[in-house]
Amino acid sequence: MIEQYRGYEIKVYWSNIDLGYVFCVFSMDGEGIMESGTYFYEENAWMGAKETVDRYIEVKERGLDRWTI
Repeated sequence: MIEQYRGYEIKVYWSNIDLGYVFCVFSMDGEGIMESGTYFYEENAWMGAKETVDRYIEVKERGLDRWTI
């Protein structure tokens, strides 16, 4: 599934390799920002993706060069 969230594109999908749900976050111009580890439930992957976008936006607004908060 694909969802637009706060100006970013989130894709959540089942990974047969990892045997769980994984998310990828992309900027609107298609630049890959992050791929997650494995989540057991799809709902948790969506929550993790949205938290990642929120954290990424916060770091950009604060002008930091790293986005681990």
